[in-house]
Amino acid sequence: MRLKKIRVMALLLSMVMVLGVLAACGSSPKEEKVAAPAGSESTNAGGNEPSATAKEDDGPFSKYEEPVTVSLGRQGVSGNNLPAGDTLENNKYLKYVEDRLNVKVKYDFSVEDQDAYNQKVTLAISSNSLPDILVVDEQQFKRMAKAGMLADLTELYDQYASPLIKDYYNSYTGDRVLNTGRIDGKLMALPNTNIDGNYQLLWIRQDWLNKLKLETPRTMDEVKTVIKAFKEQDPDGNGKADTVGLLGDKSVVADGGFFTFDPVFNANHAYPKNWFKDEGGNIIYGSTTPETKQALSELREMYADGLIDKEFLTRKYEDNAGLVSGGRAGILFAPWFGGWALSDAVKANPEADWVPLAVPLDGDGKRNIVPSTPSGTFMVVNKKAEHPEAALKMLSVEYEGIRLIDPASQELYKDLGVGWLNYPINVQLDYQDSLARDVPIYEKVIKDKNLDGLPARILPRVKAVLKNNENPKQDIPAYADSLAFYTAASITGAKEIVKVEPVFYGKTEAMLKKGANLEKLENETFLKIITGTSPLEEFDKFVETWKSIGGEEITKEVAEAVESP
Repeated sequence: MRLKKIRVMALLLSMVMVLGVLAACGSSPKEEKVAAPAGSESTNAGGNEPSATAKEDDGPFSKYEEPVTVSLGRQGVSGNNLPAGDTLENNKYLKYVEDRLNVKVKYDFSVEDQDAYNQKVTLAISSNSLPDILVVDEQQFKRMAKAGMLADLTELYDQYASPLIKDYYNSYTGDRVLNTGRIDGKLMALPNTNIDGNYQLLWIRQDWLNKLKLETPRTMDEVKTVIKAFKEQDPDGNGKADTVGLLGDKSVVADGGFFTFDPVFNANHAYPKNWFKDEGGNIIYGSTTPETKQALSELREMYADGLIDKEFLTRKYEDNAGLVSGGRAGILFAPWFGGWALSDAVKANPEADWVPLAVPLDGDGKRNIVPSTPSGTFMVVNKKAEHPEAALKMLSVEYEGIRLIDPASQELYKDLGVGWLNYPINVQLDYQDSLARDVPIYEKVIKDKNLDGLPARILPRVKAVLKNNENPKQDIPAYADSLAFYTAASITGAKEIVKVEPVFYGKTEAMLKKGANLEKLENETFLKIITGTSPLEEFDKFVETWKSIGGEEITKEVAEAVESP
């Protein structure tokens, strides 16, 4: 897999955990065929009762007696991704849903480009001509809800969401994901889920540690010692001073980012770009705290001492990836799925031995992390839809297919690198701990060498882990999968990890209007401080300017949103 493609996939994976590169993943180790529970006809106060064709014992998987047609607006479907001979309106993915439910899908519109899709949604909202089902962003969802355009899904969810769908949402602490789809206590949308584990790990070359007789680092000071040695002590043994220090990215911090400095901030108890309450209960923006200033001071010193790659400002992702695959870099921050990109270094040099660590730790021995935003997209149903329950039924059936629970789906969804783009309702769901919960399966298979009874959706990854365990690095794709799904996934469940939960994740009106300028100011100031272009005291000026050009207004809006969710 080419590095550029890996980066695109990485960006997708930081938002979701329907991993398109392999078979579907992240479900329960004891995954069985989900039976359709019986239910009684709903009397929804919001005016969206099950349609007249629904039976009294209707449930997530019951088939309509007469054909039902639903309309969709869709972003992301490409004719190039469909099986040969299939079309947008007539393909195997739609037929799977139709065979299970007797539901036919009609696309009101389908576009690949995100901007073009947003324009279609905006036009549909303005003209009050929504399809029956849409997947939209937070602002679009709230706009439609405020205008009274959406079906109340509260009771429909209880009756028509499958046990698996409910398990996904229930796995998130405090109902933190499903609550993002609620307005005034009513469930007005089904959000996607973003899994735990997209924070950065420290990836380090163990073979270089061994050669230089260095201990595995845990604290920030120990990490600095390793960086200095990797840069100055010729770990690759070629007699040239060509190795670089810690790789960086001009984004500075980013959820799921490659080469960003999030862990350095976190070790200083700093959490830029996130909202919290201070000890007095006041809303604060993480980028403006004294702890963030301290972290910038530490990064500034590291850059001045040559511990951070001096050229990180001008390097693109591909440049950094080239340093890794070329054997010139041996330490960096990246999420668990960085294992796929790092496998290129092993392909070029089989002696390269990359390992992930949940470090640097703070003074209490903890690796503090900020969980990903709970959700970013929402499935909504038009209040005028004749069959509002069909959306829940379709989603339930889709996930029987995607997770390969239904034997009839296993051929259709065997290659989710293509298939997941094509299922009708592209709301992507998984367990909060989807990475860590599969690790015991790999451990047992390595021990017993027995694949009997395993869920179909995990078999490709289990085989990859087993193959690499028996013949390490001989099959690079298997090595890459094992490094990401087993080795790194194990680290995401480390006991040292402590989640620091923000009090607010969404967007306010002032954020939408002024956020871009504020983010530009923040990023430019941080980069100038780190690289020494501006003094550390520039941080204080940044905080005052940030407040005066919109930050204070946004803080008030966030406080209001937190107090009145």
